[in-house]
Amino acid sequence: MDTMIRIETAIGKSILKVASDLQNADMTALQMVAFLTPVLRSSGEDIREKEVQNLLWQAGLPDGLRVIAEVIAFIIGGSDNEGNEVAAANA
Repeated sequence: MDTMIRIETAIGKSILKVASDLQNADMTALQMVAFLTPVLRSSGEDIREKEVQNLLWQAGLPDGLRVIAEVIAFIIGGSDNEGNEVAAANA
């Protein structure tokens, strides 16, 4: 939840609006960096936006968009995804 709030604050839109913009191919490189920075920081790393820019450039914009779509799907799926992972790990 904290990461989602940080994403929404950085971009200035709800996560559902970001998903809609992504579907309509209406996302700038700056928005991609603003989205990915809090996601990468959630791992505990103190990663700078410039580092995220470099990672995005190296990976390529299509891969960056794919990752953003996967993160949005995870956020929207929320507890179901987490619960399924826990259930699979305990099986």
